[in-house]
Amino acid sequence: MLARQYLKKNFAAPTRFFSSGKVAFQKTPEIYENGADRPKELISGAPAELTTKRVVRIYQEAKSATQSGQFNSSHWKLNWDVLGKGNRWENDLIGYQSSADYMQGTTMKFDTKEAAIRFAEGQGWDHYVQEPKKKHFRKKEYAMNFYHSSGPLKHIRTK
Repeated sequence: MLARQYLKKNFAAPTRFFSSGKVAFQKTPEIYENGADRPKELISGAPAELTTKRVVRIYQEAKSATQSGQFNSSHWKLNWDVLGKGNRWENDLIGYQSSADYMQGTTMKFDTKEAAIRFAEGQGWDHYVQEPKKKHFRKKEYAMNFYHSSGPLKHIRTK
């Protein structure tokens, strides 16, 4: 910080302290008051194609079919939609589909849906929320296996 103040005070033209050449100026960003009209990509530093062309999906992962209970189903996840067929090709070595999409494998976890939405809006990403399906429970008893049901038999077995 002292070196910058020193340069400002003692040199008429901006030069580096260790060089005789002049510093190349970049375009200074516009000043926005209270961040109201500020483009989101200026804040995040992300490439422009992420903020304008891509859509983000916010979802809650379904319960796995194994016996691990509710593990991994309490978080909300954010990931990018897969690009269309024009951005894929068949890998000659193995035969798998390949892609140059560097965001396809990126997933972010959030504790709440609102936190994921706030983050996506803060980055300037278009998003949609995929709500989890509601679980339907009904009371089951072992005796229900032996109730009479009209119609053809479901299992016809003979010894």
